[in-house]
Amino acid sequence: MTTEIDNMTFRQMLQASFKSEDTEEWLDVHFTRPIGLFFALVWKRLGVHPNVVTIISIFLGVAAGVMFYSTDLWANVAGVVLLMFANFCDSTDGQLARLTGQKTLIGRILDGFAGDVWFAAIYVALCLRLMPQPMPLTDVSWGPWIWMLGVVAGFLCHSPQASLADYYRQIHLYFIKGKVGSELDSYANQHAIYESLPKSGRWMERIFYYNYQNYCKSQERRTPMFQRFHANMLARWGAVENTPQQLRDDFRRGSKPLMPLTNILTFNTRAIALYLTCLLDMPWAYMLFEIVVLTIIYIYICTKSTRLSVPRLTKNCRSMEAKGYIFDYGGTIDTRGCHWGKMLWHAYERHQVPVCEEHFREAYVYAERELGKNPIIQPSYTFRKTLETKLRIEFDCLEERGYLSVGNFTAASMRAALLDDLYEGVKAETARSREVLTQIGKQHRMVLVSNFYGNIGVVLDEFGLDGLFAQVVESAVVGVRKPDPAIFRIGVEALQMEPRQVVVVGDSLRKDIVPAKQIGCQTVWIEGEGWTDEKEDHSAADHIIHSLAELTRM
Repeated sequence: MTTEIDNMTFRQMLQASFKSEDTEEWLDVHFTRPIGLFFALVWKRLGVHPNVVTIISIFLGVAAGVMFYSTDLWANVAGVVLLMFANFCDSTDGQLARLTGQKTLIGRILDGFAGDVWFAAIYVALCLRLMPQPMPLTDVSWGPWIWMLGVVAGFLCHSPQASLADYYRQIHLYFIKGKVGSELDSYANQHAIYESLPKSGRWMERIFYYNYQNYCKSQERRTPMFQRFHANMLARWGAVENTPQQLRDDFRRGSKPLMPLTNILTFNTRAIALYLTCLLDMPWAYMLFEIVVLTIIYIYICTKSTRLSVPRLTKNCRSMEAKGYIFDYGGTIDTRGCHWGKMLWHAYERHQVPVCEEHFREAYVYAERELGKNPIIQPSYTFRKTLETKLRIEFDCLEERGYLSVGNFTAASMRAALLDDLYEGVKAETARSREVLTQIGKQHRMVLVSNFYGNIGVVLDEFGLDGLFAQVVESAVVGVRKPDPAIFRIGVEALQMEPRQVVVVGDSLRKDIVPAKQIGCQTVWIEGEGWTDEKEDHSAADHIIHSLAELTRM
């Protein structure tokens, strides 16, 4: 089958593989990438999977470390060649994955793992090589002290330097090309993926996302100014693509001079220093280069980047002025903005319930209407009992309409598995929300306004949320349902404030944001996965967030 890539010239494919002129190094543009692309095309013709290429790079990198253990000149030359070919493979696997569309989670895991293995092997080899050698200008051998130097150079310098350099490059690409043109990730998003994975059967994914979420967290912890700026920017415009072009141009103009410095902290400069010091039989100088020269560059980049983000750009992002808060419950506090219909459907998918999404949607809508018309949910029902009831009504509907034929025992087992899965996820997300609400509640009065079944008090107690809200306004109790603005007026009156002093936080534009805006409240929309794929008009929202934690940074 002919693809678009088959109609491109080599030069066109090479150009398409560059991330941006601002972030590409001269050596990569004129040497590494062309050779990598040539190999990628060869591997593609031979039908070799990108993951195989990555595994080859791991062996080449480790072999390079073995060669650098020797003091023989030609062994070190061989080490240089092997590490160069490992780097070609590293460039090749990404290009090959893009050419063939063979991007996989295993590939992502291997790609991050490969470079770490290369340099771990190299540091071990250099330390073993130097142990019997004398320290410079002395006749005292390095002995075990060289391992301390290796730990400082490798773990305390190399790892954070490379990590933050990559982060700043991804930030730069994020402002130039938007989210699709950058690999900028966040701890919150990766943690959500980790928490959504079942605790059995997908252990490799869980290990990857556990480590990757912590990797993202370390990057964010070292860039607090940017995190505040980014949160304010998203709160106002919702996405980097929506920000004023002037703001993006200003950020690029300030960030661009840092890109050559971030490149120094990645592979090429570090590798050249390694080659020279090993060929000159002075590998200790490579470690000192890591500790002294590259650390100075690292500190300079951090300092300049902090000044770039704050306060010159932050002043362009409006913050909220609030005296009181009104929070929605379902979808806002318990699912991080994900519509409950989607939450249920994803659980159906995970547990392989044999129904299509169209039939599930019918059953979901039927269950919601039944619960709305009839007093099925009792005031004493916990959230778990409420969810169990919903699932039973859905399954009964699916079976009655002939969409599900698995037998009573199997259906009961499926419902039990869905219940445990969903409940544990909600319990974890609600615990995170409780921390945020507790923090906000120390400075602001809060009211809960929710379309619920008359048992919201029991649910709040179940999840440790009781006592956080000055008052709870529940549709089944007050006789008014969203999207009627009257229910929000009741909430504002409970706060004893003017509407303009109140911030309404909800996951539904139609039911929360629009009616709250109509009575004069400030609004924060928590954007998540909606019930449909239709793009919603979020102009009614003053701010857009993706987790409640972002409220504490606004």
